[in-house]
Amino acid sequence: HIEYRDDIPRHHLPVMSHKVNMVLDLPDSADELWHSFSSKLRAQIKRPQREHPRILTGGAELLDEFYTVYSHNMRDLGSPAHDKRFIRDILQFFPSSSWIIVMRLRESPVAAGLLLGQGDSLEIPLASTLREVNALSINMLLYWEVLKFAIAHDFKHFDFGRSSKDAGTYRFKKQWGAKPRQLYWHYWLGEKSELPALNPANPKYALAIAVWKRMPLALTRWLGPRLVKRLP
Repeated sequence: HIEYRDDIPRHHLPVMSHKVNMVLDLPDSADELWHSFSSKLRAQIKRPQREHPRILTGGAELLDEFYTVYSHNMRDLGSPAHDKRFIRDILQFFPSSSWIIVMRLRESPVAAGLLLGQGDSLEIPLASTLREVNALSINMLLYWEVLKFAIAHDFKHFDFGRSSKDAGTYRFKKQWGAKPRQLYWHYWLGEKSELPALNPANPKYALAIAVWKRMPLALTRWLGPRLVKRLP
């Protein structure tokens, strides 16, 4: 089969429409955005601030710390990580529109993200936190710092990325004020009659995901980049 990932409908092709893109229109100031949040969200952002984390934003000089967090988190999720060289190439070839943000706790990296700018939009295609700090809501502070960065750099929209409708990631992004924009997965099926189910929710991938979560981190860092480029 051939899969076309679109943001417009193509009525002559079979389609799956369970995915949306979550986009937040940014105000002119971080203060204005802060006051648009619910009291619960503001409390979640303030919680990790009591730990006095250090936030750094830059480029390739932060790649090692980013990859430490990212590859560890992807192993824990049961998914292969991209090659570090791939991310280094992005930073090298798009130096004015790509950044890394890292959050350190007691001088050790615990959260990180890769930021990409395009036109008046900023997105975060890769973001991770270490599981052992999840109880501190570190990820909430990470996203707040990214949103402040976006406003400070005059971006007008923040793209949280795609989610399945009403999934946990959808609800996470919605609480920040992000609005859904419909996506369409169109297919040319050839001889097939059924739409493919190439996603982690497919039960036939459950064993592979469970095994990956238990593999040594060094092995997943070596094997992951060799697998991820073959995944849709």
